[in-house]
Amino acid sequence: MTLRKLRVFICSFGALLALSACFSDNTAVANLPGRTTLTMTVTPMFGFHSDWNRELIINDGDTTVSIDLFEDTGWWRGSHVYLHTSGAYVVHEGQNGCFGFTLDPASFDVRTSISCVKATDVASRLSAEGSEFRGFPASKYYSGLFYVGRFVEAGRVPELRKAQSENPIIFQTHEHQAELELPEIL
Repeated sequence: MTLRKLRVFICSFGALLALSACFSDNTAVANLPGRTTLTMTVTPMFGFHSDWNRELIINDGDTTVSIDLFEDTGWWRGSHVYLHTSGAYVVHEGQNGCFGFTLDPASFDVRTSISCVKATDVASRLSAEGSEFRGFPASKYYSGLFYVGRFVEAGRVPELRKAQSENPIIFQTHEHQAELELPEIL
């Protein structure tokens, strides 16, 4: 049983102790090529701070696939989305590592080897790879990755802190926020 189904089950019986689990989902959407969207859904966990149950959903217009992400208990600093030179996409979560997904077909089962280890010689790597791939800028930190944008809590973006009550999560494209360095993988 997925976390979302469990929450609906608990809420449908009105369990007093699960009151915070009944809060609505909040979503942010990244538009990818064609009709494809990548949606991150966060649902508050018990407590009144930034603890989330998170899910990532790919919808290509015909197919929808989803994956539950590691629960955030305050460590999450955003999920960066990259395009790999192979054509696969990568979600990098800093301390929690990274994983890939494809759009044709929509799947989280990626067979391409993708490294999320920080590159040591950034200047020579950038000159070798070029500055862009399919309109996305080369990552400042990772070889073979090109920065699409990031899912992040609105409260972590100074100009959006007041709007956080409307939707606590947003997607910022590379045009709105340059790639920020993520913490090392644990």
